[in-house]
Amino acid sequence: MPATSIEMVNGKNIYAKLTEIIIPVVFSKSIILINVSTSIPVGKIWRYAGRCRQIFPTALGDSFVDEKTLFLGKRNLIFFSDFSSDYTITYLPPSWFYEVSIVIYQYDGLDTNNDLARIESKIDAL
Repeated sequence: MPATSIEMVNGKNIYAKLTEIIIPVVFSKSIILINVSTSIPVGKIWRYAGRCRQIFPTALGDSFVDEKTLFLGKRNLIFFSDFSSDYTITYLPPSWFYEVSIVIYQYDGLDTNNDLARIESKIDAL
């Protein structure tokens, strides 16, 4: 998703900031994997990829339950709060991103003991 180019100043484009993105998927499991990528300018080192929030619907409206920091170019394995109800997530990119790509997978297997290595090996097998 690219940012809107506002104008050109001294030969460089100025971009509007990317806003928080509501991911249009309902998740039913508390374990997801998020991979964020973007174009990194020459000479820059970017590691931080923004934040992801878990949103739980309540009778009074949506409620932010959990928030996780994401890293750029890494498989971010997220363990959200486990509720019996479905939830959605939002993604807030860093202010310096001018385009972003997000890939999200939900882990659908049984999680009986939170064995992180076992889960990561199953995700790698995908």
